[in-house]
Amino acid sequence: MIQLPRVPSRLRQGFSLVEVTLALGVVGAAFIPLLALLSVGFATLKESNADVKAALIAQRVLASAQMAPFDALSGATLYLDFEGREVASREAVIQARLNVSATNFLNSTNLRRVSVTLNGTAFQNQARVFSATVANLGD
Repeated sequence: MIQLPRVPSRLRQGFSLVEVTLALGVVGAAFIPLLALLSVGFATLKESNADVKAALIAQRVLASAQMAPFDALSGATLYLDFEGREVASREAVIQARLNVSATNFLNSTNLRRVSVTLNGTAFQNQARVFSATVANLGD
């Protein structure tokens, strides 16, 4: 019978199956919380983008409100696309409702508090409200 020479343990290379299994378990357990954080991060990014889009559209609506008489603004509803441009109601993804405060601001007839409520499928039907003091230039 032929005897194979013994290889000293320090010269053996490779990992046992138990070592590989333990390493995969540790790495897998570390990735689970990272994947959970990743999904939360994407949801936060989506919500943040919607907030920025809403703020830009509200700014555009409030700027155009300066050119219309206050009487025409109160209770007005605008139908907008994703970019904030006015479209027909059937094509709209955003609905903007304007509300003008009943009293004038700082005892001036040209300054009013105007609120814009944005709602629609573009914002997952979550209303976003913006308000500003508007100097009316259209009277």
